[in-house]
Order: sequence, then C-alpha cells, then structure tokens
Amino acid sequence: TVWPMDGATVPSELIGCWRRAWIRFADGTYDDTTQVIWLQLDSRMADIRIPASRPDLSRRGGFDDCSLDELRQLADSDSSSGITRCTDIVTDADGVRRATAEWFTRGIGINFQPVSVFPEPGLLEWNDDGNVLIERAPSGAYVEEWHLMPGTCGPSGHRVLDDGRELYRAGEVAVVVRDRAVPVPRLARLEALVLECGDDRAAIEALIDCEFSFIERIAGRGDRGTDETHVVTMSTLPWRQGDVVDVDL
Repeated sequence: TVWPMDGATVPSELIGCWRRAWIRFADGTYDDTTQVIWLQLDSRMADIRIPASRPDLSRRGGFDDCSLDELRQLADSDSSSGITRCTDIVTDADGVRRATAEWFTRGIGINFQPVSVFPEPGLLEWNDDGNVLIERAPSGAYVEEWHLMPGTCGPSGHRVLDDGRELYRAGEVAVVVRDRAVPVPRLARLEALVLECGDDRAAIEALIDCEFSFIERIAGRGDRGTDETHVVTMSTLPWRQGDVVDVDL
C-alpha cells in the first residue's frame, strides 16, 4: 500500500481542535458521554477518545496500582494520530459548505487500537460561522457533531520532544503522543488481545502502555511565575490527568 505523505494541506476551516458533542449510529444509539477531541493541523492530526465507562483511575500512581480488571478496561480507547486528506470545500446552492475527509494512520501515525472502528471517509459540512462541524459516514453508519474549541486556531505545529514523544499543538491546547514499546502481535481490537493475555500483567501492560494526553492552558500560578500553567486534562493513561506539563505551546 502506498500511503499519502505529509505535505498537502487541509482547508483552513478544518484546522484547530474540535470537541465532539455527540455521535448517533445507524441503529439509533446515541452517545454524548464519550470524551473525544480531534486536533487538526495542516495535514497531521491526533485524536483522543475516552469512553465514559472507563473507571476513574486518575488517583492511581501507574499500572502497578491497578487491578487486572482495571488494566483490561484501559484497552477501550480509540485514539490515533496520522494524516488527514480533505477535498476542497464546495458551497452548494443552499449555501452549505461541504468537503470529504479521509484519515490515514497505519504506517504513518500511532494507533492505540490496532483496528479502527471508524474506517470510512467523513462527509463534512460547516455551519454559518464555521464553529460547528457535522460529519457523516457515507454508509450512514454514524453522524457526529463537532464544536471548534475557542483559542485553538492560533499558531499550530508538530514537533518531537526531548523524551521522544510527539507534540501536536493548536493554539492554546496540545496532544502528546507516545507509542507502545512492544508492537501488537496481530491486527485485532485491543480488548481481544488483552483477554488473550489471561492474568499476565506484564503482557497486558505492554499492550496498553500507549499515551495520548490532551493538554490545556489552565489559569493559575505556573511553575515559571506566570498566571497560567499547562495541565493534562484527558489521557489514555488516566494517572497522567492533572499533571502539570512543562512544554512551550
């Protein structure tokens, strides 16, 4: 397979950080509780999806403080990074702006899940002021509503940090990504791979030790004597939540 490389840009209307309000599936199932953000740069992207059913493990110190059942429940995220390709925006006769986007992650970015549950392109349309985005699957499998987060249309970019993690920045927010050290054994949903590990804690930890952390600017006294600080507010590693992060955004 020849994958598209970084370089081509998406329409400027797509750049920024979007928070999902809800998703409705073809069977009528409606979800407005899963935490989802999608940070879109000129072409690179990163998203984080944390189900509401995940236990609150933010006070744990790490994997060692979790039970086996809690470790298994950490396999339910759908976070990923990669490249977005989007057609030019076309305005129809009713004045609605539309485009079609595709996301490429395998072999390019990092996937928390070896197999995605969202393999289709997205049919996109923007509201009048561009702050609300509706995404539809061509098959009709789902409809999603996204809201552009304030303060995320400023300077944006991607870089590798000193510790090897990748940082995606959009204005006042960022996503930090780190891949697992051990490749997954085969292409299957992570929940199934974790169950195959039985009670082998080390094997389970190796599968789920993949970080996608969302960083926001929070008002308060920062370490540098400023009136703001950068805090992890959502992460595939829940004990990272609340951590103050020393990064330049």
